Amino acid sequence: MNESPKIVIDRRPLWIVAFDRLRHGVVVAILFALFVVFLNQDAPEGLTPQAYKVLCLFGLSVALWSTNVIPLSATSLFVIGAVPLLGIMEDSRVYEFFGNKAVFFILGAFILSGAMISCGLSVRLSLWTIENWGHDPRKLLASIYLFGAAGSTIMSEHAVAAMLFPIVAEIASALQLAPGRSQYGKQLYFALGWGCIIGGATTVLGGGRVPLAVEMLEKGTDHEHTLGILQYSVLTFPMIPILLVCGWLVLRMLFKPEAVDVTPALETLERKSLSLGKISYQEMGVGAVMAVTLVLWFGFGDTLGIANIALMAVFALFVLNLITWRAVEPHVNWAIILMYGGAICLGEVMAESGAALWLAEKVFHGWIASPTAFLLTLAVLSVLFTTFMSNSAVIAILLPPALTLCPAYGISPVVATMTVLLPSNFAFILPIATPASALAYSSRYIPLADMVKAGLLLSALGMLSYLVLLWGYWPLIGFA
Repeated sequence: MNESPKIVIDRRPLWIVAFDRLRHGVVVAILFALFVVFLNQDAPEGLTPQAYKVLCLFGLSVALWSTNVIPLSATSLFVIGAVPLLGIMEDSRVYEFFGNKAVFFILGAFILSGAMISCGLSVRLSLWTIENWGHDPRKLLASIYLFGAAGSTIMSEHAVAAMLFPIVAEIASALQLAPGRSQYGKQLYFALGWGCIIGGATTVLGGGRVPLAVEMLEKGTDHEHTLGILQYSVLTFPMIPILLVCGWLVLRMLFKPEAVDVTPALETLERKSLSLGKISYQEMGVGAVMAVTLVLWFGFGDTLGIANIALMAVFALFVLNLITWRAVEPHVNWAIILMYGGAICLGEVMAESGAALWLAEKVFHGWIASPTAFLLTLAVLSVLFTTFMSNSAVIAILLPPALTLCPAYGISPVVATMTVLLPSNFAFILPIATPASALAYSSRYIPLADMVKAGLLLSALGMLSYLVLLWGYWPLIGFA
């Protein structure tokens, strides 16, 4: 006999209930009201009316991105439409900014990741790794951690986290781990999130942050400077093993796991692996195309263009009948693509109007004298902002002003780009910064207090790893 549904009576005052239901709308209304008020003020000295409007639009975007009261992609669409409507720039030029190579590279990377997921190849690889390397609790934890890191070097970290999440959930269920109380359960989900985040910083394939930053770098310096796909990995590499070791030590030190017999989990994974059957022609074909694409990206990406290679790889998948659009469409994150397009547009308009230079001078001029202090300030701001907003939004906010001050401090724009880019990857403290953290937190195995405590420690260690690059590794290889 079915139980009657429970009726919950909200006994709070009506005005509190109404505010609770409408709080997002109230916040949006307040922010737009402030935007209109500031928009109707006179431009400060040193700013043209158009540049002042851009600055007002930038402030509104920062507020919307940081509060996340509306989707990031919706804010980006608003920015693209508002620039011509406010008379800042002609609409034809504004829309050109959206059709840049970074957007098409991200689109191609999403489709390639979707092909690996939809054909089952990525699940097969993850199950094989965990089955063969996870024969005791510590090895099982390490296999999840390292597979998340390795997988995120060739796929979006978001996709790898989403792929691993149900597998880790089955392991936790098979082991009967108590949500919020099991220390081993906390370790498993932290390993999932942190592995994907750290691995995603290794190459440009881990997420759209690097293409976004490179596009802003090229446009902000009139294509005098760029950052190649192989160059990025070379400059970043020493930080990755340092962070992986630090993350592992934090997991082992902060969370003392209870005694666990992993046999039920391995049996569950074996049944899941057997249900996949023998590797299919489709999986082998997708794997071959992905392997060739990686070789071309790292060997010829600077000459052929990584976006062009990505699009040709997608074309090859369809020509060889290895994928269908219906299969990969759920894995194409259009919201992220729209967000990046809007962020690039805003950064370009800020640079061309002079708003970025004016803002940077007001923020940094007078109290930051040395190039080293300037870089450290950028790195600290990047970490702080990443705590409260999407790391992609952090790049959109910090990089345009930073690039305009590089000549004044005698710093290479590429160094400034890396200084904003790398600390923005330290998205360990709160769930909002990246989907990998959000997924781990959504499991209910990780209390927010534990996420903040462990994330603060790992972020601090991440800053130390950045300083190793800045003061040790980069000068050693002549990058300064």
